[in-house]
Amino acid sequence: MIEGIPNGRPARHENRFERRALLWLPFAFVGGRMLRAAPIHGGDGGGPIASGAAAQAATAGALTPLTRDELGEKWRALVKELAPLPKEADESYAAQLAGLIARTPIDALPKLDPLKARRAKGVMGGPSWFVMPCVTVEFRMDPGAVLRPHNHPPQVVVTLCAEGEASYRHFEIEGDAPPCTRIDGSTFEIRETRAGILKPGRTTALTRARDGIHGFVAGPEGARLVDFTVGLTADMETFSYVEVSDEPSDPARRIFEASWLGKER
Repeated sequence: MIEGIPNGRPARHENRFERRALLWLPFAFVGGRMLRAAPIHGGDGGGPIASGAAAQAATAGALTPLTRDELGEKWRALVKELAPLPKEADESYAAQLAGLIARTPIDALPKLDPLKARRAKGVMGGPSWFVMPCVTVEFRMDPGAVLRPHNHPPQVVVTLCAEGEASYRHFEIEGDAPPCTRIDGSTFEIRETRAGILKPGRTTALTRARDGIHGFVAGPEGARLVDFTVGLTADMETFSYVEVSDEPSDPARRIFEASWLGKER
């Protein structure tokens, strides 16, 4: 278990981000809207395999740094391809997007405008870059600040650590669960699927098929996190913070008891 996140709401940390403002705002922009521009491809896939200097150039081109505009163009092209596909395609999309992010210098990414940001209990955040139908949402977290576990609408989210350090946990619902609009204390089971530390340049992701609940705790120097988000549904009722039990009910399988808290908690 990660130090600082014993139950998704650490006892030693008083800074908690419990309101919907920073996370909920972008959903209105990204939910269910898809780009109509043509996707970008390196070729039609049917030509001869490159050799010699051409092969070297192609390899270099796949690893060279990207500008912000190049990242945006390639990101939108990936989303254009992903839009009509089933959730099984999310893994390829997330991996390719993480690769594009890794090629882009962090300093080249747009930054959150503090004058347009919202702040609540140690976390300042909001949309920082619109690449419709995509959006980046930046979170600047004070030392020890908590972004408590929450689920997402059917989205694919790649989270980049741009500064500082943050620990994270991912969960998946185990078995059946009530809809997240049912805020009545009903409990269900979730399984911790991933946990780790994010440092500058490192990413973690969730998709429509896996790791759909995540939460973060900033390290001793704080953290700046950037969510690269695309919405694949118009349904805005599938977001909620999650209460997670202090101890697992099944330690071997990392099963915890959970309940929905709603958007306002």
